[in-house]
Amino acid sequence: MSGKTRDAERSREAILEAAEGLFAERGFDGVSLSDIAAATGLSRATPSYFFGSKEQLYTAVIEHVFAARQEATARAVEPVVAWCDDDGAGTGALRGALEHGMESYMRFLLSRPAFQRFVTWEELAGGRRLRAARRSSTALEDAFAAVAGVGRRRGLRDFDVGDAVLLWVATTYAPLANRHTLMVALDRDLAVEPTRRAHLAFAVDQMMYLLAGCPR
Repeated sequence: MSGKTRDAERSREAILEAAEGLFAERGFDGVSLSDIAAATGLSRATPSYFFGSKEQLYTAVIEHVFAARQEATARAVEPVVAWCDDDGAGTGALRGALEHGMESYMRFLLSRPAFQRFVTWEELAGGRRLRAARRSSTALEDAFAAVAGVGRRRGLRDFDVGDAVLLWVATTYAPLANRHTLMVALDRDLAVEPTRRAHLAFAVDQMMYLLAGCPR
């Protein structure tokens, strides 16, 4: 890779990083290309050179953020998928897999607050730009579909895959998306590890009841 190519790649990544922070903080309408250029120390024309319009840059940022989310989700459900592949694994092992996976996913959300902010902004805006972005988000569905299939063979409770995805999101993403409102009112800071572990025990109980009919 030539020095010119490396410089171009660094500039592109700097623009994406700055745009992610600004769009997450202010939403699409609250940010200009000039703001993004200023945040990177590049010329006003540089973001347009790499990405075209503000709309195109916003879409690129959404795709970038959601790619990181998909990677984190796939990593989080690896223990659940491994449980499905182990014919001798019981419900205790499933509980451990869920606890490990949900903890991993919450750590990602804590480290990448832009993801939650983007979803909130898109919800307020009706999700039009989010629907237009190219993104993949099937890791949870695929993992719980596998659990459902294995559970039927092992005599566990039958469940709806969509319910499992909703419950996972409701007990991991939703509390952190409301970290400064609802969770403050409940006096629960999930960035504090003992508090998060207590919350995870509660969340895993709910998942186990849905997936296997046995919270403990």
